[in-house]
Amino acid sequence: MLPFLKNKKEAGAAVVESVERKPDDGSTPDVLEGAMEEFHAALRRSDWKQAADIFRSAFELMDSEPHVEGTHVD
Repeated sequence: MLPFLKNKKEAGAAVVESVERKPDDGSTPDVLEGAMEEFHAALRRSDWKQAADIFRSAFELMDSEPHVEGTHVD
């Protein structure tokens, strides 16, 4: 068997762990501030795809918060 085909099944399973961040002072973290920190870090690395994904997520976060819908102009 060719060497690069040996571990094909093993390479397909990737595990991503989530990290829960908590501020030192015990207050509730502002998720939008966290998203903007990650956005800024992605821009510094010139990782445009990740920056765009974070930007979209930030809009979803803001849209999920309680708010009053105004009229939409087409």
